[in-house]
Amino acid sequence: MTVTTPTKVRNIAVIAHSGAGKTTLIESLLYATNAIKERGAVAKGKAVMLTEPEEVTHHMAITLHLGHFNWKDTATYFVDTPGSFNFLENTRGVLPGIDGALFLFTGVDGVKPETERLWSMIEEANVPAIGFVNQLDDESADLGRAVTIIEKTIQKPVQLLAFPLRRGKELIGVVDLIRLKVSSLNNGKLVETEIPESMRVELARARTHLVERIAENNDDLLEKYLAGTELSEEDLHRGLRAAVHKRSFVPLLCGAGQSDIGVYLLLDYIVECLPCPVERDSMRPVVGHQMGHDKVEVTRRCLVEEPFSARVIKTTIDPFFGKLSMVRVFSGQVKCNQQILNSSRNVKQKVGHTYLLQGKDLAQVESLAAGEVGAIAKLDDTHTGDTICDVDNQVVYPAVQFAAPPVSYAVEADDKNDEKVSAALMKLADEDPSLHFYRDEVTHQMILAGMGQTHIEVTLERLERKFGAHAVLKTPKVPYRETIKRTVKVEGKLKKQTGGHGQFADCWLEVGPLPRNGGFEFEDQIVGGVIPKNFIPSVKKGVQDATQKGVLGGYPVVDVRVALYDGKFHDVDSSDYAFQVAGSIGFKAALEQAQSVLLEPIMSLRIVIPEECAGAIIKDISSRRGKVLGLDNKGEAKEVLAEAPLAEVLEYGHQLGAMTSGRGTYTMHVTSYHEVPSHIAEKVLAEGKVA
Repeated sequence: MTVTTPTKVRNIAVIAHSGAGKTTLIESLLYATNAIKERGAVAKGKAVMLTEPEEVTHHMAITLHLGHFNWKDTATYFVDTPGSFNFLENTRGVLPGIDGALFLFTGVDGVKPETERLWSMIEEANVPAIGFVNQLDDESADLGRAVTIIEKTIQKPVQLLAFPLRRGKELIGVVDLIRLKVSSLNNGKLVETEIPESMRVELARARTHLVERIAENNDDLLEKYLAGTELSEEDLHRGLRAAVHKRSFVPLLCGAGQSDIGVYLLLDYIVECLPCPVERDSMRPVVGHQMGHDKVEVTRRCLVEEPFSARVIKTTIDPFFGKLSMVRVFSGQVKCNQQILNSSRNVKQKVGHTYLLQGKDLAQVESLAAGEVGAIAKLDDTHTGDTICDVDNQVVYPAVQFAAPPVSYAVEADDKNDEKVSAALMKLADEDPSLHFYRDEVTHQMILAGMGQTHIEVTLERLERKFGAHAVLKTPKVPYRETIKRTVKVEGKLKKQTGGHGQFADCWLEVGPLPRNGGFEFEDQIVGGVIPKNFIPSVKKGVQDATQKGVLGGYPVVDVRVALYDGKFHDVDSSDYAFQVAGSIGFKAALEQAQSVLLEPIMSLRIVIPEECAGAIIKDISSRRGKVLGLDNKGEAKEVLAEAPLAEVLEYGHQLGAMTSGRGTYTMHVTSYHEVPSHIAEKVLAEGKVA
């Protein structure tokens, strides 16, 4: 696929909730443009964009895929994004690298809970979008009802550009409301005909509404329209394009990807309405900053003559092929064997081969130029979201802020090979920025955090398939903390004599509580040199080391203040080591006397649910020692804001799914630590201390 000029390029994301028929529609677009020779059956796992075995097994997209087609001398590069709640955050990372979006809805149910979250990402990124109401060949489809629901959900004006044509209940074509022509198929070939006489009045009214909507968003066209001059097709296309770019309203096409109806008209409007990279430069300038100078802005334009710069929108790691970095080139061009700079990490690297992707198929190309989306091999030190650029013309593009993964599990290697599992999970987390993997410093468990239960389970499937590593999931231990409730004064003393030099240190500490989230404070109140200045840091280190393991359950001690106010030393026997030990002895003695208590993490939850489930969810939160902080409307849904102890919501995803029939979503993060009620603390401590 050869690009002659960036004005003849479209870079788009194809976005939809799970079940909207996105993979089937993409297959139809590729077939209609001769990008593939035959259509694959999604149900049989044969579609171009189904590249992962887990996608076939679970019947859903789980990762990003790249593809491309050519229509009317315009090269369209697209990113196929996942639509299941568990994998939505992948879409967020793509949006800075695309110029427009094709957003799918359905004529059957219009939207799902995922729709609102996906649309909010589009809004936050200011991406121009057109919509396509799919699955109108389903007998239960209702376009009018779907449009009403869509507009209410995305809270933005929508406007039909096409109208379905039926023979009885059968969908046989769509009408282009600007040209008032029927687009249908005959033996798989596009056929355009005049609209039926019986629909002329209805379609004329629909067209008048469209013309008025376009005119009222363009001063020149509005003046012309109010003067009684009929707007030409050229006027309407120009006004429509401007309205899409300004995001004044969302145009809606319609049809059925399964039967290819409406697909050719959709192709026309992708080219007609969505911006090219040059237009994106004026609407959403590609702005970064100088490496090491965050406040010094750098702007790049979509010109081959500009210095090379690109954003990595995804990485994949294959045990045999190695790492493949999928990139959007913003400026300049990159060639095989060229030396480039990863400015996000200040690492120079050598480019391997460059490719265009069609699903899992790679086509090697000589270079990737401004405006193109492709892949670069062998950038081992480059990760998703990184900026790569010309070595001598550095720029760093802003990193994408992903939502924190709410669901966490402890991971245990079932063959006791922790190192193999750990290394493989780190690679999978490198591919997927919404997946977090780490070892908890308190519980010493390997923790895998994802966006949902399915996300975690699919990750373990990929772990086994790609890296031959086997692991099982366990409910993670709660990372409790300890603190104190009283202020005490204690002595920490070390005195040893074993012949020759001994060990001597004596320090007096005042240890008291700090407000919650106060951390750790150490104050030197020594006067008169009773402890030499060079030993003060040793006392502090001994105390800090002792905070790592409390006296109740061996959990870290937090929110304490320690003042060193008196002590003694020996000219010969005192040492750094002696004062470290003395500080540790004194602090442990303080914990025994100062009423140590157990603290637990409190989670802030944001739960989006169907309205009819609100009562059950609120009652459930209360049963988990939680409290509801707010209840808001979110389109057709309700949003519950709440707090609850982590110990009560470790497996909340399961329960929420059961209570909402899979329609509820949530995010959570640690907001504070609170004292554990005494009867629960006794049970926690009886179950055993941390290692």
